[in-house]
Amino acid sequence: MMVLPVDARGRMSAVKRQIQSIAALGIDVDVLEVRGRRRLKYVESLPRLVRQAAAATLVHAHYGLCGLFARTNVRKPLVVSFMGSDLLGVATAEGTTTLGSRVVVKLDLLLARHADAVIVKSPEMATTVAPVRAHVIPNGVDLTTFRQIPRVEARRELGWDRRRRVLFPGCPDEARKGFPLASEIAAEASTLLGEPVDLVPLCRVDAELVPLYINACDAVLMTSFWEGSPNVVKEAMACDAPIVSVAVGDVMELLDGVSGCTVVASRDPSELANAVAAAATRGKSGGRAAIVEKGLDLESTARRVAAVYDGVVAGMGRC
Repeated sequence: MMVLPVDARGRMSAVKRQIQSIAALGIDVDVLEVRGRRRLKYVESLPRLVRQAAAATLVHAHYGLCGLFARTNVRKPLVVSFMGSDLLGVATAEGTTTLGSRVVVKLDLLLARHADAVIVKSPEMATTVAPVRAHVIPNGVDLTTFRQIPRVEARRELGWDRRRRVLFPGCPDEARKGFPLASEIAAEASTLLGEPVDLVPLCRVDAELVPLYINACDAVLMTSFWEGSPNVVKEAMACDAPIVSVAVGDVMELLDGVSGCTVVASRDPSELANAVAAAATRGKSGGRAAIVEKGLDLESTARRVAAVYDGVVAGMGRC
C-alpha cells in the first residue's frame, strides 16, 4: 500500500496530489518522506532511501535538498522538481534574499547539472536554472476538491458573518508573502468601499477547509515578493474566485485573459486597493475555464510528468 506524505496544515498538499495523480496513471510509486529531527532527518532517512531506491527504476525528488540527498547516495536516474525557494531564495521583509538561501540556490544550481531531468514550476525558474534544460510543469489542480461553492454556504460552514473579506494566501510572519502591503491595501479598500474589509490569512488552515476559505471570501489578494507557480492562485481560479495579484511568478500567464482577475505590475497600494475594491463587488471570475484550457488539471500535469519519466528511462540523455 502506498503511504502518502503527512499533510500537516496543507504544506504537502500539492506533492501529495501529484503522487496520487501519477499513481492513477498506473505508475508504481514508493514514497519516502524525509521526516524527523531537523538537523538529523536526512541521516536518519538514509537507510530507507538506499533500500527503497534499490527497487526503483528512477528517483523523483521534490525540492532541492531532497535531490542533493538522493544524488549523493544512490546511483539511479534522478528527476528533481524544484519547488520555488530552492531556486529563487528565501525573501526578507525588504524583498531581498537571505544569505543562507543564496548558498542553497548555488548548491541547487550545481545539482541541476547532475540530475537526469529537471522540473520547475514557472518560466522564471527555468531561466534561473539555465543553461540546464528544464521542463516547466506547474502543480495541477484537483478540480473535484476546488470548485465553486455559493459564498453564503461557504460562510455558513465556517461560521462567518456577512462582512467583506479578502483572502491573504499565507502567514503574516512569512516575509516573502508581503503581509504589510496586503494590510495597507485592505485598509484603503475599506475606505473606497465605505465598509470594513477584513484580511483573512490562509495560515495553519486544515487542507480540507481551504476550498471553503476561498469561496467564502470576496476576493483573493497575492502580494508576494516571489513565487514559483502559486498553487493557491490556481485553486482560486478553479473556484472562479476573483483574484488580484502583483506580477509575481507565473501569475501573469495564469491570469492572462481571465475575466474578473487583475494583475497589477507595480506594488503601489492605491492601485492594488482599487483593484481589490472592484474585485470584492464583482462576484465570480472565469478562472475555472482557464485552468481546463491551460491543461492545469491533475491528470494533464501528471501525464506531462510521466512523459519526463519516459524520456529518462528511455536513456535519451538529459531529458
